[in-house]
Amino acid sequence: MDSLYSGSAPYYARGRFAYPEALADALAAELSLDGSGRLLDVGCGPGSLTLLLAGHFEQAVGIDADSDMLAEAALSNVSNCRWLHLRAE
Repeated sequence: MDSLYSGSAPYYARGRFAYPEALADALAAELSLDGSGRLLDVGCGPGSLTLLLAGHFEQAVGIDADSDMLAEAALSNVSNCRWLHLRAE
């Protein structure tokens, strides 16, 4: 199934401004994240935010409609992340 971002995955992660590390720290402090629980990122793209926050959860799950985006995310080899090719609907 093609998506709106079909073919852009290799460029998306490189061309997009990265989320600052301070964002993960601020969310962890505000939400009292303790390394437990599960994160669900719907529309995760190449996993930019999922990977940034993964260390604050026991498991992180990224969902995206574009399989190429998920392939980029999987290159990270972060052990507590799962990537699912699904539509949000």
